[in-house]
Amino acid sequence: MSNRALGILCCVLAIFLWFYAIPTWVSAPSNVSKVVLSPTFWPLIIAALIGLSGIYLVAMEAVQATHDTETLEQPESAMAGSIRLILGAVAMVIFLFSVETTGLVIGSMALFLVIAIIITQTISLRFVLIAICLPIALYGFFAHVASVAVPQGEWIQLP
Repeated sequence: MSNRALGILCCVLAIFLWFYAIPTWVSAPSNVSKVVLSPTFWPLIIAALIGLSGIYLVAMEAVQATHDTETLEQPESAMAGSIRLILGAVAMVIFLFSVETTGLVIGSMALFLVIAIIITQTISLRFVLIAICLPIALYGFFAHVASVAVPQGEWIQLP
C-alpha cells in the first residue's frame, strides 16, 4: 500500500471518528470539571492525530515523488529481528514482575532504555533524557491533573 493510499485511509478514518463514531458511541456527562477528564476529549485528540498523520503521509508521498527513493538495507541475518523481538518480550515480562518493587515510573524509565538499546543497539543522551522526562511527565499528569493513583513501588515515593 502506498503512502498516499494509507494517508487517504487515515484521513477518512479520522473524519469518520470525529463526526460520527465518537459523538454517536461515546457519551459524556455535562458536569465534567476538567476537559481532559471528559470521555470524549482523548478520543477526539486521537482522531485528530490520525488525521494529521494521514495529511503528513499524503504530503510526504508528494515530496518523495520528486526525489529518488532510497532502499532500506537488509538485516545482517534472518535471526537478528527474531532475537530482538524475544529480548524485547523478556524485558517487558521482567518489567511486569518488577513494577511492585520499582514502581511504574522507575520501571518505565528502565524499560524504555532497555528497549531503545535492543532496537537501536546504541545508547545516546537523547534516549536517556526521554527515558527520564517522559515517565515523570506522565506521572505528573495522571497523579496531579487526572487524580489517578500511579503505583509507586518500594524504592522511591514520588509526591
